[in-house]
Amino acid sequence: MDPKYKDTIVVNAGETFRLEADVHGKPLPTIKWYKGDKELEETARYEIKNTDFSALIIVKDAVRVDGGQYILEASNVAGTKTVPVNVKVLDRPGPPEGPVQVTGVTAEKCSLAWAPPLHDGGSDISHYIVEKRETSRLAWTVVASEVLPTMLKVTKLLEGNEYVFRIMAVNKYGVGEPLESVPVMMKNPFVVPGPPKALEITNITKDSMTVCWSRPDSDGGSEIIGYIVEKRDRAGIRWIKCNKRRITDLRLRVTGLTEDHEYEFRVSAENAAGVGESSQVSPYFKACDPMFKPGPPTNTHVLDTTKNSITLGWSKPIYDGGCEIQGYLVEICKADEDEWSLVTPQTGVRATRFEIKKLTEHQEYKLRVCALNKIGVGEAASVPGTIKPEDKLEAPELDIDSELRKGIVVRAGGSARIHIPFRGRPTPDITWSREEGEFTEKVQIDKGINYTQLSIDNCDRNDAGKYILKLENSSGSKSAFVTVKVLDTPGPPQNLVVKDIKKDSAVLSWEPPIIDGGAKIKNYVIDKRESTRKAFANVSAKCGKTSFKVENLTEGAIYYFRVMAENEFGVGVPAETTDAVKASEPPLPPGKVTLTDVTQRSASLTWEKPEHDGGSRILGYIVEMLPKGTDKWSVVSETKTCNAVVSGLSPGQEYQFHVIAYNEKGKSDPRALGIPVVAKDLTIEPSFKVMFNTYSVQAGEDLKVEVPFIGRPKPTITWTKNEQPLKQTTRLHIQDTSTSTILHIKESNKEDFGKYTVTATNTAGTATEHLSIIVLEKPGPPRGPVRFDEVSADFVVLSWDPPDYTGGPLKVTGVTAEKCYLAWAPPLHDGGSSISHYIIEKRETSRLSWTQVATDVQALNYKVTRLLAGNEYIFRVMAVNKYGTGEPLESEPIVARNPYKPPGPPSTPEVSAITKDSMVVTWGRPEDNGGAEIEGYILEKRDKDGIRWTKCNKKRLTDLRFRVTGLTDGHFYEFRVSAENAAGVGKPSEPSIFYRACDVLYPPGPPSNPKVTDTSRSSVSLAWSKPIYDGGAPVKGYVVEVKEAAADEWTTCTPPTGLQAKQFTVTKLKENQEYNFRICAINSEGVGEPATIPGTVIAADKIEPPEIELDADLRKVVTVRASGTLRLFVTIKGRPEPEVKWEKAEGTISERAQIEVTSSYTMLVIDNVNRFDSGRYNLTLENNSGKKSAFVNVRVLDTPSAPINLTIREVKKDFVALAWEPPLIDEMQTKGSIKWSACTQVKTLEATITGLSMGEEYSFRVIAVNEKGKSDPRELGIPVIAKDIEIQPSAELLFNTYTVKAGDDLKIDVPFRGRPLPTVSWKKDGNPLKETTRVNIQTSKTSTSLSIKEASNEDLGHYELHLSNTAGSTTASLTVVVLDRPGPPTDVPPEKLGVTNVTKDSVSLSWLKPEHDGGSRIVSYLIEALEKGQQKWVKCAVVKTTHHVVHGLKENVDYFFRVFAENQAGLSDPKELLLPVTVKEHLGMPPDMRQKLIHVKLDSYLKSKNIF
Repeated sequence: MDPKYKDTIVVNAGETFRLEADVHGKPLPTIKWYKGDKELEETARYEIKNTDFSALIIVKDAVRVDGGQYILEASNVAGTKTVPVNVKVLDRPGPPEGPVQVTGVTAEKCSLAWAPPLHDGGSDISHYIVEKRETSRLAWTVVASEVLPTMLKVTKLLEGNEYVFRIMAVNKYGVGEPLESVPVMMKNPFVVPGPPKALEITNITKDSMTVCWSRPDSDGGSEIIGYIVEKRDRAGIRWIKCNKRRITDLRLRVTGLTEDHEYEFRVSAENAAGVGESSQVSPYFKACDPMFKPGPPTNTHVLDTTKNSITLGWSKPIYDGGCEIQGYLVEICKADEDEWSLVTPQTGVRATRFEIKKLTEHQEYKLRVCALNKIGVGEAASVPGTIKPEDKLEAPELDIDSELRKGIVVRAGGSARIHIPFRGRPTPDITWSREEGEFTEKVQIDKGINYTQLSIDNCDRNDAGKYILKLENSSGSKSAFVTVKVLDTPGPPQNLVVKDIKKDSAVLSWEPPIIDGGAKIKNYVIDKRESTRKAFANVSAKCGKTSFKVENLTEGAIYYFRVMAENEFGVGVPAETTDAVKASEPPLPPGKVTLTDVTQRSASLTWEKPEHDGGSRILGYIVEMLPKGTDKWSVVSETKTCNAVVSGLSPGQEYQFHVIAYNEKGKSDPRALGIPVVAKDLTIEPSFKVMFNTYSVQAGEDLKVEVPFIGRPKPTITWTKNEQPLKQTTRLHIQDTSTSTILHIKESNKEDFGKYTVTATNTAGTATEHLSIIVLEKPGPPRGPVRFDEVSADFVVLSWDPPDYTGGPLKVTGVTAEKCYLAWAPPLHDGGSSISHYIIEKRETSRLSWTQVATDVQALNYKVTRLLAGNEYIFRVMAVNKYGTGEPLESEPIVARNPYKPPGPPSTPEVSAITKDSMVVTWGRPEDNGGAEIEGYILEKRDKDGIRWTKCNKKRLTDLRFRVTGLTDGHFYEFRVSAENAAGVGKPSEPSIFYRACDVLYPPGPPSNPKVTDTSRSSVSLAWSKPIYDGGAPVKGYVVEVKEAAADEWTTCTPPTGLQAKQFTVTKLKENQEYNFRICAINSEGVGEPATIPGTVIAADKIEPPEIELDADLRKVVTVRASGTLRLFVTIKGRPEPEVKWEKAEGTISERAQIEVTSSYTMLVIDNVNRFDSGRYNLTLENNSGKKSAFVNVRVLDTPSAPINLTIREVKKDFVALAWEPPLIDEMQTKGSIKWSACTQVKTLEATITGLSMGEEYSFRVIAVNEKGKSDPRELGIPVIAKDIEIQPSAELLFNTYTVKAGDDLKIDVPFRGRPLPTVSWKKDGNPLKETTRVNIQTSKTSTSLSIKEASNEDLGHYELHLSNTAGSTTASLTVVVLDRPGPPTDVPPEKLGVTNVTKDSVSLSWLKPEHDGGSRIVSYLIEALEKGQQKWVKCAVVKTTHHVVHGLKENVDYFFRVFAENQAGLSDPKELLLPVTVKEHLGMPPDMRQKLIHVKLDSYLKSKNIF
């Protein structure tokens, strides 16, 4: 066979292809063609042409089904041989494989599914086309033309129509044949659900009811997705939906009902088909609280006894019957009798204690108490056992509640009340004391029989402390204490001392205040005051330690210091230094100490003054001596001069000396004589101390040359001149003293010029010193003779010697880098004509040529400028007369350079007080000023986005701080500073760090209280609270991050903008994997610090032990009438879902009971209950995490059951004695038979009996009647006397102070009582309260309420409520505080006018505190300025004081100023100055005159505006 048949043969649809092969075999083989498993036969399209030695098949007009595997088989007796050939026909695909599966059919949609075609036409299926057709029509419409999977959900169908769908496969050769579905009818497979059943209304209150129901019999074929509860008021006609959200439970608490209105309810179920039919409408139920007789009082006990009285106490009943307890009845009975007597009034007593008087001593009594409400008298609670009236002896006992034991915390200005009940027999003596000392005058002590109270009004920090109460009687004593913490500013720091005082600094140290004001001390404020000033200046406001070094003090100045502690409530009382402190220190040691003389008995010392006196005058010097061989220095001399003679030495003894200087601050360190001194006569070789070796004098002037010398013994002095003994004359003579020799020359002349030699000689040696004296005079004539050194035909060379004396020098002074000053004397010889002027020339020493400096100089001095720094110059001056220019006088060479240099760099700038458009930059002086005073500073800034440094100050700066304005909000800036002196601008400082121009904002702190609220195998639920610190900007959201415990990279789970909520569930976690979580808050400044969930969290299903949550109604006895329905609904929890078990303690649960259990609740329902359903029902929950049980007591109101255990005790001939036990169910009690008269018959639970005789005593009983007959009567527990009841009015205030934010509403309810009904009146600040549309009063029979809408400052004040009736009157007081922004600062008195000083760049402002602080302490004031002609106010400063100096203003510019006050509620309205202030210096005008000028301007301004 041709090798090409080994590959797949590809042909196009419609073409003809041939398959052929040569066949060999013996005997001749039989040849067959197969396609798949089927042998091919010749047809019109298949032509088979086999011979003995070949096989051939021809396929004509190929279609897709011709594709596949063809097999050629040749066989004979020797065997069989097969050869496969694969053929692919390229054609459109065949139909998809069916049938079409139609599922999920509803009224408007269905889902189609199919299989790919068997024949793909030789090309992959690219997609499918789906079409639909209604069976009533012939046209097909496209449903989807690009379906990739083999399924499709078809929507938007018409309900009730019948559709046929078809699907066609598509490849690159075209669309294949379709596959059709069977007809499909569009209709829902389900219907709406039926009506819910067993609608029941329970838990009725005055504003709510609980609606319960059972599931419908039919859910319509679809799961019920929720219920709709509707209500209708009997007074209305519309049904109103009760649930805003879909509910899935079988109960709903309907709230918002109107008291005493009647409502009916209905419920509808909803599934996917819609809302079903409503349930039967319930009967009407009235919205009111259910009421019954109260239960028995609890904890009935005897409080006290005397020989003729018993005091009884009790607590209110656990169940009040649903209405207020009106009083209590107390009954007493002698122990050996059965007749009970009522000892309280028939209306009962309101208190829960009662004293029974006039009893017999040692008689035993039984006592019981009943509660009384408007329904009637409840069950009685008896005091166990019997009680005897007898006196008791008791040691004192205190009853301090737990809150009082923790201490009392009160704000400054508030009141503290320490009320302590006590008991003791006899009544103990009461003693109050205070651990910290005596009471303040504000303390008031009240003493009662069984209580004592200590009261402190208007508390301050001095009232804080431990208050001790001691009780003492004959039976013992008892003590207790209560700690009172007053939240106030701190007291003064303790033990303030000044130590380590230096010339420019002092160290303050102190101890914390005894009273910290009830809050942690945050820092200390340190002030200083010079003794010459009255005001203190702040040194530091943020000292965190109890010591501080005050620097930059003025040397020698006298200071006072004070320190104040600061806590969160403000700055406390200062502690001041009582004694003045001088800024000085002990002096430095004296200068060099010199031994001037020594003998066998004495030593003479001199020394130099200390380099610095320590800031205080040197008071004297102390000389101390240390003999050799000892170690103790002794004072040998004290003097006020710089020399001393120490006498009384021992000959030959060696001594050491040192000198100490002292001032008022103390002694300096000693300065020692450099060598030890031996007490012996001293031999010193002569020596001179010459100050100069050359002396100059103008001719004709006197000269005095003093040459100090030393030497022992005193040397002989000789003088010589020009090596010849000096002759003394009346004009020249020598004077010798003990320490110097003096040469006097009067009216010196040129003869005195020359070299002098002075010689000192003694036995120790000789000393010589040479001196030169120059007499400044015209030069003498040159010395001759004139010599002719060379003579020629045309020239002669002459020479001569210079004069012996050449005159005065050319003086050069004041040399700098670019200038110097020249000075000279006029010529001694003017050439016979007066000097007209001088010519000055200069020459650089590196050059030979002279250049003119000035050609017409009239004076004898000149300032030479424009020199080149660093060059060396020689100057010469020539005198000019009318005959010409004289000979020059030359100077010595000088170098043009400054005697100083530019200053060093200042310290690195620091930035503070940052706002969005300004910053305050501060820096320190350079360490090196270059030898010249700093004239100013240049401040530069550079934007982070820019490259150039720009100058910040237009004028020269002299301060070490500058407010840079005009910054761009949000940009970053760095700063540098250069200093400038006479030598120029020095190097700039190091650049500061970059600071951002923005109002002070920071990223928020970490969220607080992060915790895990739940976990599952794939999720973790987190919750947190907002950050304690929000960075100054609102928190915009939260970011939650997660990472596996072993990983390092955090992954964000929330959107980039964060979450608004404070809880989040992280999903798609790996089961049993450990994770870490953290939460960050976001504000406008960015993402804050993260709060990390402690430890690791494992993604696993949470295991929770079972929990049962019983409603308050179920904790009481559940009462239901016979034939009613008992419904016990209990909320449950637990993971995994616990197993629920209901049991009845007294037996099995009725077969009528239905129990429903879900994951969140369980419900027990019993219809048509009877007396046998009463009892205790136990509920037990259990899962693998634990077990939980609870019980509910149920009482069914029914007729009594039969008495039990009926027996015949005795039989006689004429009687039979029977005995039995009470019924198990005892709701009905029979009374003795007395003749009663019926007075009324009602259908309600209350009645009013009329026609009584005043003062007559009556007893009452009530009998219930139904269709079966009358019940046993229920008797009123006490007889009633027909008379009016009077009760003195009383009010029950919950609080004495009510606080409300400005703009919020405030309602104060005050319950009161009194009979007859008292009249009510309100007062505010002593005046009758006026009602407005915003302030009104509502009064009912039991309470009065004060309502204030949108509270403002005018509502704050003292309110009084006055109640009065015929029984008396009472007054209750309360205070209303309105928290608001403060009022604007108040104008200062006219004589101050707000502006206290004006300079060329500053204005001093002052103001008074606002009249109203908004109910919160003023924390700061904001100052703003407006340049006249501008629109934008600029923030100047935020201060805590009521005065400020505004710096950095423009000279000769008018400014307006305004001040805001700020408290916790925000900024007040501003207080503006009426008059613009012109910023300029009033030169020569004293401050009081400036102030008068300001007054005059303001007066004229106010008059021009007709303000007054």
